[in-house]
Amino acid sequence: MIPRFAFPSPCFVRRRPGGARAPLATLLGRLGAAVLAGALAACSPTYDWRELDVADGAARAAFPARVRTESRTVTLDGTPLAYTLDAARVDQAVFAVGHASLADVPDARRQALAQALMRSLYQNLKATPPADFPAPGSDIAVRGEAGGKPVLLLARVWLRGDLLIEAVATGPEDKLPRAEAETFVHSLQFRQ
Repeated sequence: MIPRFAFPSPCFVRRRPGGARAPLATLLGRLGAAVLAGALAACSPTYDWRELDVADGAARAAFPARVRTESRTVTLDGTPLAYTLDAARVDQAVFAVGHASLADVPDARRQALAQALMRSLYQNLKATPPADFPAPGSDIAVRGEAGGKPVLLLARVWLRGDLLIEAVATGPEDKLPRAEAETFVHSLQFRQ
C-alpha cells in the first residue's frame, strides 16, 4: 500500500472555491519567485568599491572593481605622450583614470592637448564634438556608438601641474548604470 500524504504535490495545485490558491500553492509560488529573484541577482554585476592612488600619486579615485594598469604612447594633436591608464571592468562597463606627463610640453600647448583629449572622447564614439569644450574638471557626457551599439561615456579632464588627467566611465547604455558612472568620475580627488 502506498502511503497517502496530507500535503498536495507541488505539481498539483488545488484551488479553493472562487479560484483562490491553497496556502501551500501560494507558499510554493513565493518560494519559486524568491529563487528566480536570487538567480537574477547572481547575474547582475557587483560593484566592489576601493580607493586607489592614481596619476603617479597626484590623486585618489574610487574604483568599482580590481584595477589593471597599462602604459603606451598616444598621440594628441600631433604630440606623442607616454600615457598610463588605470582601469577596472564591471560587466561590459569600463572605469578608468588616465594620465600623461606634460613636463616637456610648453605651457602654451597644454590647453590644446587637453582639448584634443576631450575631442577624442567624442570621436571614439562617432559623436560630434562641441564647438566649445567645457572648462577643465567639468562633466562631459557623450552618447555615441561602438560596434553598432549605443554607448554612454561620462568623463572629466584636468590639467594639473605637469599632468594631463582624465577620469572616464564608459560602456553600453544598458550595462553602465549612470549612478555608478557618476560616482566613479566624481570620486577623483587631488592631493594638495
